[in-house]
Amino acid sequence: METIRIYLTLFATSIKARMEYKASFLFYIFAIMTFYIGQIGLLFVLLNRFHQIKGWTMGEMVFLYSLHAFAYGFTNLIFSQLINFDKMVVDGEFDRVLVRPLSPLGQVIFSKFEVSTAAHLIIGFTALYFGTHLAGIEWTLRKILLFPVIVGGGVLIAGGIRLAVTAVAFWTLRNRSLVHTVIFSSKEFINYPVNIYNMGMQFFLTFIFPIAFINFYPAHFFLDRSGEGLLHPALEMGTPIVGIIVFIVSVFTWKVGVNHYQSTGS
Repeated sequence: METIRIYLTLFATSIKARMEYKASFLFYIFAIMTFYIGQIGLLFVLLNRFHQIKGWTMGEMVFLYSLHAFAYGFTNLIFSQLINFDKMVVDGEFDRVLVRPLSPLGQVIFSKFEVSTAAHLIIGFTALYFGTHLAGIEWTLRKILLFPVIVGGGVLIAGGIRLAVTAVAFWTLRNRSLVHTVIFSSKEFINYPVNIYNMGMQFFLTFIFPIAFINFYPAHFFLDRSGEGLLHPALEMGTPIVGIIVFIVSVFTWKVGVNHYQSTGS
């Protein structure tokens, strides 16, 4: 109980610190929403010209994008501090984390929450609303109950990948280029249906770097497109399982990294 209270205190302190600079907070929200609106605008331009992308209509593409926005929105909210973890290692701040009687990972995560990523969720709800209407999705009880499970699985995948990349800093000290490549640039691959890529890339995004499970595979279930353009129909319900596997592997990688850690002496 005392541990939970400490984590909640860290959480509250993080929120207060972030909200102290209101102008910066609002500008960041505006920048994120502008970025997402620009991406959705590009989809409209492409679909207005070609009407569909590999059999995916405007509404289906917008719904696909909503799953993307929800997963990365919650991931950025919870795991935002991991982006700058290499600085904690280089500056020796991680030494202080290790001497406290709390989980090192819990301390790092709860030390900062990027509340301005609420912009991601606003875009997610907006895309979900329009995607539902444009694609004519019928929300059955099963779909309603599974939606948060699928989003949660997507968060575990995206968060697990972020954690694994973070752990690399224990060996390399600096992992900034890897962060930008693996975390930020890679998610552009799932702005569009994965079946637009060749079979080798589909295999990679499914079994090696499984971000296709964040939105592409589960979207088939919600859009009643079962079996269309999939490597296997069973994959459309694999998001929660893949999320758990990815996160367990990433936590194991983190623990190995912590055991390998040697203070920089700063």
